[in-house]
Amino acid sequence: MAPVKPTRAERARQTRRRMIDAARGLFVGQGYAATTMDQIAAEAGVAVQTVYYTFRTKGQLLAEVVEVTAAGEDHPVPVPAWAWVREMLSATSGQRVLALGVEHGTAIYERVAALWPAVGAAAAADPAVNDYWRGVTTDRRSGQRAMVARIAELGELRPGLGVDRATDLVVVLVGHDVYHGLVEDARWSVTAYRAWLFTTLAGQLLVSGETDPDAVSGLSFAALVLGS
Repeated sequence: MAPVKPTRAERARQTRRRMIDAARGLFVGQGYAATTMDQIAAEAGVAVQTVYYTFRTKGQLLAEVVEVTAAGEDHPVPVPAWAWVREMLSATSGQRVLALGVEHGTAIYERVAALWPAVGAAAAADPAVNDYWRGVTTDRRSGQRAMVARIAELGELRPGLGVDRATDLVVVLVGHDVYHGLVEDARWSVTAYRAWLFTTLAGQLLVSGETDPDAVSGLSFAALVLGS
């Protein structure tokens, strides 16, 4: 039986993915400023006109690389539609809400952290990239606020701590700088970072103290926080 030829749409998807992968490797390896559209085209095995036609500008291409890398898939959907976000916002204990947010939210950092220097450089030089990154920051805060609001809805937010103030704490503690400082600079394992982050957030936000094993069941840092 002759092999099935990919459809035009599938070929286009494969070409787009090659360009994104090539751009990611170059942005990480040599930085944003040093990377050219010609280099990306050569690395992806396409004409440079194809790169421009698909992404228009290098800044837009970088934004697409970040979105695909963060989602871990070719066609990322909005964050509120992600399965783990829906699970988190329907969890029935504050600890489980936090545990799922820590587990999966930091997985995004794992995937994207290597691109942060390129994003920073691009945002400083390109107003469009700066606007994009400001939007990412705003969306991140909105997502973290939704997590806090779910904890408050369950009646498990620490007394005297409102949703806005609790969100401020989450934004800082679950921020890029803390991840960078502990995982990349101090060389903590991601699992150790997650365990610390969960216990710290639980102590700052929740009324209960002792960790419920069910809240961290099936998550990577469960053994560390349970002491087993």
